[in-house]
Parts: sequence; structure tokens; C-alpha cells
Amino acid sequence: MDPKLSVQWVQELRESPEIVTRSLLYVTVALLVALIAWYYWKISKIERMISKIPGPPTWPIIGNAHLFYGLNMQNLCEKQTALMKEYGTTLRFWLGPYLWINLAEPKHLEALMTSEYATNKDPTYQFFKDQANGIFIASGENWKKLRKLVNPTFNQKLLENFTECFNEQSKILVDVIEKKTDGSVFDIHDYVARCTLDILCGTQMNVNSTEQLDNTSNFAKHLLWSTEITKQRYIKLHLHPDILFHMTELSRQNMKHIHHLHKFVKGVIQKRKLARKEENIATDALIIGEKKRPVFLDSVLHHYNDLPEDKLVLKITDMFIAGSDTTAVAISYALMIMGIYKEIQEKVYKEVINVIGDNDDDITHLDLPKLPYLEMVLKEVLRHYTIPAVVRKLDKDQSIGDLTLPAGTSAQLCFYAVHRDPRFWKYPESFYPEHFLPEEILNRPKYSYVPFSMGPRNCPGYAFAMMSMKIVVAAVIRKYKIHSDVDLKTMEFNNVFMLEPKNGYPIQISKR
Repeated sequence: MDPKLSVQWVQELRESPEIVTRSLLYVTVALLVALIAWYYWKISKIERMISKIPGPPTWPIIGNAHLFYGLNMQNLCEKQTALMKEYGTTLRFWLGPYLWINLAEPKHLEALMTSEYATNKDPTYQFFKDQANGIFIASGENWKKLRKLVNPTFNQKLLENFTECFNEQSKILVDVIEKKTDGSVFDIHDYVARCTLDILCGTQMNVNSTEQLDNTSNFAKHLLWSTEITKQRYIKLHLHPDILFHMTELSRQNMKHIHHLHKFVKGVIQKRKLARKEENIATDALIIGEKKRPVFLDSVLHHYNDLPEDKLVLKITDMFIAGSDTTAVAISYALMIMGIYKEIQEKVYKEVINVIGDNDDDITHLDLPKLPYLEMVLKEVLRHYTIPAVVRKLDKDQSIGDLTLPAGTSAQLCFYAVHRDPRFWKYPESFYPEHFLPEEILNRPKYSYVPFSMGPRNCPGYAFAMMSMKIVVAAVIRKYKIHSDVDLKTMEFNNVFMLEPKNGYPIQISKR
């Protein structure tokens, strides 16, 4: 272009601002049209891929978000259950531009749980990053590093060494609740949660904790309140952006509860650091028998020795949650349910007495396989009340047999549905420990029971949890008779991490 013409053109633009405004408007509209066209092209491509998957009718832009707006966690569970009844357990729904696929077929669960492209947690798990930011919400390389670090800390030989702590804390629990033999009704979870917290500290943290006797942290309560607040963000889309959530009163309340959680965890870290300094521990392992066996906190302190304390607390807090809170919930359910079903309680009691006796002898790791009925009871508890679902973000298009799910999908693996599927369970809505007789297990698909997940992201602490739960329940049941008036059929739940009863775990006890 002639330089003189260019100068003239620029001069005309300066003298005619409406031309500039109109040009910018045209460019903006063109870009907006292009963006909308690209968006609908992308959505139409995804919809062709998932055309076989049923789901509720969608609205423009918001998809199915209107179905979940304003619900609390109880209503959300009910809404999802209603959708599964209407459309089947394999269904899709859109939350704005985000595609969610609910899956509850064992073959689909197996395909995703074993896939290297479905190991990352959904971004909504990042809502918990103020509470904890360790292995259970981590993704990518961060998760791989933490998993590699955690696996050895649940070595079988190390677990066998932990039974001394399991027994010690179980006996303290038995002594502490003795004052409740006056016939009063009390929430057993308040006591069990402190017991499992002391167990975790005494084993994987290698720190002596006396919460059962002192009750200074109220860790379980603050965890419950914080988690309930955090989960509200799932169903309130306007609270998804951190910048908006942190301006709310909910956020301020949440941080108060999180402060109490972190204060306890920080105290444990400081105790262990002092002990390591005094013992001149320079490695991430302890001597158990003739071999070095890593303990979780020592391993973390070794591998993250340069990490600031506040970030170290975040790395460790979710181990406290997974290692103490979930087992406390399962133990509390087991004790309450045995108070409801006296025949189950009697069978467990007789089995424990036959194997261990009615004295104060410790329960050894060799005794635990001899308690199959108690294990069946615990497994049935987890069938009913474990984590209702986990959500994975797919890194690539994923073929799961008869379906192909597009990359970017939030795949909701619905344990709640598969654990109640009448194809796999004789009495899906009833509490029936015989579901776990060997012959019954053989007749079910492997992935029809997944309380601890499976595949690369399975729970590394499965054996730890089962050992501690068995020892605690056996210790209580051989000392006390339990009674509970709770009606499981009408019980209402909070979806915390597991399904927890709104009114707690009320029981009465009497000495045997």
C-alpha cells in the first residue's frame, strides 16, 4: 500500500471514531460467532459419541444444572437416585459445558479403574485443597510420587507390628465408655473417632496421642463441619470460582474448622520432628524386626524435608482423614447395627470368644483370619455406607466395552448403585452379612464390590483398615452388650465422605 494512502486512511479513522467503533464491533461479533460455532461443533461431536447414553433433557447453556440447583447433599443423593431409576445407572448429564457420565456397571468400573488415562481426580476435588492436598486428591506426577512414597508404609510386616497399638487403643476405648453402662444413650462415634485418631498417630505417624483421654482437638467434628461446607460448592455453581467462594461467610466458617484440623496435624508433625532430632533419625525408615520399614510420617518428612510447614500439613492431613475418619465411621456403624440386630451381635460375640477368649489378652494378627463372620459384618457395612461415588477426569477418549467416553468427561463411578444392584445381591436393601460367604462372592463380578476402589488408585490402607476395625470391634463386643433403637429403613444421611446418619450413632451398652 502506498505510504501516503496509509497515512490518509489512519487520518480518516482518527476523524471518524464511529468507523473504529463499528470495526471493533464487527470483529467482536465475528469472534463471538466463531466461538459459539466452535463450541456447538465440539458439543455436537461429543453428543454423537455418547448418543447411546440416556439422560434428562438439557436446556441451552446450562445443560442439566437446573436439576441440581439449590439442593443440599441429602437432596442431591435423592435426585441422583431418582435419575438412575428413570434412565438407568449408566446416564449422562451436563453441568453447563461439563459432561458427567454416571457409571455403575462392573465392566465399566473395571475398564476405568484399571485405565492409565483415568487416574486423575475430577477438578472439583480441588475444592478440598484448603483442607488437605495429599495423595487422595492429587493427580498427575504429584499423585504418582506420593503413591510411590505411601505404598511401602502399608507393608504387611509393618502392619503386624501395629497390632500392639491397635490393642492398646482398643482397651482404652473399652475403659473410657465404661461410664456409659448406666443405661444412657450416647453417640458411639464420638468415642470411636478419638480411638482411631490415636491409632493412626501411634502407627503411621509414630507419635503418642492421647485424644481418647484428653479430647482436646475435636478433630472429627471439625472435619464433618468443614466437609459439609466444602461439599456445598459442588451444587452451588456460583461458588465454584475460588475468588467468589472466599468472599462468603461459608468460606470464613470453613477456614475456622480447617484451622482446628491443621492445628492438630501441625502438633503431630512437630512432635515427630523433635523425636527424630533426639533419636538422630536421618532416613525415612524404622527398624522393624531385621529390616527397615518406612512409617508414613517419617517417609514424608524425609522426602519433603525442605517443604514449608503449612504445605507439609496439607500433604499429611488427608492421611488423617482417610486413615482415621473412614474407619471410625465403619466401626461406629458396625457397633450400632449389632445393637439393632441382636442375632448378628451374638454370632460375632461367640466367634470372638471362641478365638480370643473373654479375658484381656491381645488380639494378634494370627487371630484375625479366624474371625470370618466379623469380617463379613464389616464388609456388609461398607457395602451399604462406603463412599457413594468417586469422580475421575478422563485424559483421553476411553473405550469401555460397548461405550466410548470422550476426553475431558467427568466419569462418576457410582459405588452406591452397584452395591445395591439386585443382580449381584440377594437382599440389596437389607443388612445381610451372608452376602460375603465364599460361594456368594464367586457368583458376583469382581467389580460389583469396590468400597476401597481398585486398580492404580485403590486405597493403599485396605489391610490397615480391616485389621484395626476387627480389633476395635472385637475388643468392644467381648466386654459389652449393645442395644440400639435406630431404624435403618428410615434413617436419613449426610453425604460427608461416606454416608453418615444425620442423627449420629446412638447406642446403649451394658457389661457382659
